[in-house]
Amino acid sequence: MEADVYWVATRESEVHYLDAIVSAYDGVANVRREYRLQSGKAYYKVFVGPGMEMEFLEILDRLRGEGVIEDAFREEGIPSQSIGQNGSERATDDDRAGAG
Repeated sequence: MEADVYWVATRESEVHYLDAIVSAYDGVANVRREYRLQSGKAYYKVFVGPGMEMEFLEILDRLRGEGVIEDAFREEGIPSQSIGQNGSERATDDDRAGAG
């Protein structure tokens, strides 16, 4: 089973914090410094370990509450949709504008 790929929007100054938090949970995910710009935000690549998606999404929810995470989406299967609170899917501004 391969890792899932997520793209997580955060500020460059928060990437090390995100990495430290995620790394504290053994085997959950690996934050990469690779990023892409989308809708004016920098999305950093995160590999999520097999079977660890729900735990990763719970971590994202907590970090979103702290203002560390702005947005996130899973690369495979839903490339133009964002992951909302508790892993629910929601349309992005680009989707609503027909650009997604």
